[in-house]
Amino acid sequence: MTVRVRSALVIQAAAVAAVFVGQAAWPEAALYRGPLAAAALLRLGSATKLLLLGLAWYQGSRCAGSLEETSPARLPWRLFTLGLLGFFLGQAVLGVYQIVLGTSPYPSPGDVFFLAAYPLLVLAAFGFIRAYREAGYPVGSRREHALIGSILAGVFLVAGFRLLRPVVAQPGPALERFLTAAYPVFDFILLVPILVLLRITSPFRGGRVFRAWSLVLLGIVALCAGDILYAYFTVLGREGLGPLVDATYVLAYLGVVVGISEHRRLLAA
Repeated sequence: MTVRVRSALVIQAAAVAAVFVGQAAWPEAALYRGPLAAAALLRLGSATKLLLLGLAWYQGSRCAGSLEETSPARLPWRLFTLGLLGFFLGQAVLGVYQIVLGTSPYPSPGDVFFLAAYPLLVLAAFGFIRAYREAGYPVGSRREHALIGSILAGVFLVAGFRLLRPVVAQPGPALERFLTAAYPVFDFILLVPILVLLRITSPFRGGRVFRAWSLVLLGIVALCAGDILYAYFTVLGREGLGPLVDATYVLAYLGVVVGISEHRRLLAA
C-alpha cells in the first residue's frame, strides 16, 4: 500500500467515523433525519468496514507470503491473516443484510465467523512473541513476559467482571446476552499478548516496528471499546448512541489495516 493510498484511506475512514459521531451528537440534523438517511448511513458504515477488513486481510496475506517457509514469523502471520479473513467474512455476511436488505440483525450468521476469528488472532499474537524471541532480539525473559501477562490478565478479569456483569444479568434472549458479553471478553484476551508484544518491541521505540504494533494495538483497543459501548448502550437502552459504536469499529479496523501495511513495508524493505 503506497503512502498516497494509505493517506486517502485514513482520510476516508476518519470522515466516515466523524459522520457517525455527528449522528450521535446531533441526531436531529437534516443529514441524519428520515428513513432514507438511516438506510444510507447503514450502508455507508457496512461498506467502509468491509473495505477496511478486506484490505487488512490482503495486506496480512502479503506479509505471510513474503516470508520464507523456515521463518518463525510465517505461521503467526498465516494465523493472523486467517483471523482477519474471519472478520471479513463475518462483515460480508452481515453486509448482505445491511447493504442489500437495509437491516442489521443481531445475532446474525456472521457472528459465527467473528467468534471463530478470535482464537486464530490470539494464537497468532503468541506466535509473534515466540518468533521475536527465536530471532534473537532483546525481548526480555520468558519470566518477565509471563509476569506481564499474568498482571494484565488479572486486571482484565476484574475489569471484565465489573463491566459485563450487568450485561449478563439483563433480561433478553440468552444467545444475544452471551454474544454481547463474549466479544469484550475475547477482546480482553487478545489484548494480553498484544500488550506483551508492545513491551517486546519497546526497545525499538520511535522505529517502524514499534509504530506498526502500536497501530495494531490501538485498533484492538478501539475494537474492545466498541464492543463494550455496544453492551452498555444495549443495557441502558441508549440505542441513539449506537453510531458511536460504528465510529469505534471504523477506527479499529483502520488502525489494524494501517499497522499491517506498515509491517508489509518493513518486510518488503
